[in-house]
Amino acid sequence: MRLSPLFLATCVAISSLLHGTAGAQSEDPSLAEEEQAATDEQAPTDDEVMAEAEAETEARPRRINAPSHDAGLGFHTIRFRTEDGDVYSLHALTLTFDYWVGRKFGMMLHGEAYFPMRGAQPGSGEDYRGSLRQDFSQRWGLDGSIMFGAHQELGENLHLYTGVGVHLQVFRINDANYSTIEAVTLGVGGVARLRYDFHPHMHVGAMVAAAIDPVDLIKHRNRVVVLFPITIGASLGTHF
Repeated sequence: MRLSPLFLATCVAISSLLHGTAGAQSEDPSLAEEEQAATDEQAPTDDEVMAEAEAETEARPRRINAPSHDAGLGFHTIRFRTEDGDVYSLHALTLTFDYWVGRKFGMMLHGEAYFPMRGAQPGSGEDYRGSLRQDFSQRWGLDGSIMFGAHQELGENLHLYTGVGVHLQVFRINDANYSTIEAVTLGVGGVARLRYDFHPHMHVGAMVAAAIDPVDLIKHRNRVVVLFPITIGASLGTHF
């Protein structure tokens, strides 16, 4: 098949036009510089990248719903009345543990292991007041609460936790020369704890816990009618 001279001339003209345009673009340095300048303007600088990263970090909300663990020392006192009308009071040093998980609302746990140091039984036949360390060979107690809690952010690093729930108290004071004093009581308890974050993962705290227990789970001769425990303490804790 033979191509017409007119078709061949048209193809040659189009090819020459295309090659001429490409050569003009490669020979024109101003066009290449303009394209490079446009590319440089679109690419962000290092300062802009760092500023954007810092802005994202500041805008990201701080994790205030991290689980919180606290251990501390405190003072624990108990006052209770028995069926015989006797009134007792116990005073003890206590080891405390507190746990929180949640954001605005969550779950709180409070636990204590305490060791009564002094006690009193005024207005009774025995009318005892003295040092439990010297007069009793066995003296220990446990205190615990599981609660529904609420969290308030009072400041940048200051938090308030409050909770109310089920409370359980167990104690035993025994010696061969005195009557055994023991109880396992159940009731309602509450905790208020203030936390200050001095480190991204550490904090100090102060707490107060109180309860009222109208139920004695032990069936013995002189059962507890009502019991009021209260604790004041300070703690050191972590949050992650």
